[in-house]
Amino acid sequence: MRKSFARIGAIAAVATLALSVTVGSANAITPTGKARGATTVTLNGDTIGAVVGLGLTPAAIAPGVLGGDPLQASFPIVGNSKGGIIKHTGGLSLTAGDTSLALTNYYIDTKNNVLTAAAALNGTELGRIPLFDLGKAPAQTGCAATAKLTLTADAAAALTAIFKAPDLTGADFGTACVAPRM
Repeated sequence: MRKSFARIGAIAAVATLALSVTVGSANAITPTGKARGATTVTLNGDTIGAVVGLGLTPAAIAPGVLGGDPLQASFPIVGNSKGGIIKHTGGLSLTAGDTSLALTNYYIDTKNNVLTAAAALNGTELGRIPLFDLGKAPAQTGCAATAKLTLTADAAAALTAIFKAPDLTGADFGTACVAPRM
């Protein structure tokens, strides 16, 4: 079961990258209502180039925003950070043939250095799955924290098994800037 979740996690990573390439310019999310800030990922162009040709059709799940130059994916922070978990709303979907994956409600787990998402495959809820390992990244102005997002071996293996993707183990998907609203 864990390997199935890791495979879905890999798809999420591809969705993030492919979506960024297919969506036009977009503004970063401006926190409103219950939003407590936003996490914005500046995507790695080389990695995006490695996954764009996979025949995937991505789409944003509101209130997530994708696009810009450089390519970015941005999601509102919601709730209060408890137990080292920073919760987000919105997400991404990815479709290839008859397979459709929705990845929403991202959690950044600062204690375990992982980003997870709620996943649904073809409308069936799969539960919370790991997507990216979080590594050290240089500090950025306006960010309370930054993290390098890398694809796990399980996620890369899933991309290969499901979409015939090349091995992307350890691929650098970009840098996340966590910017809570004060």
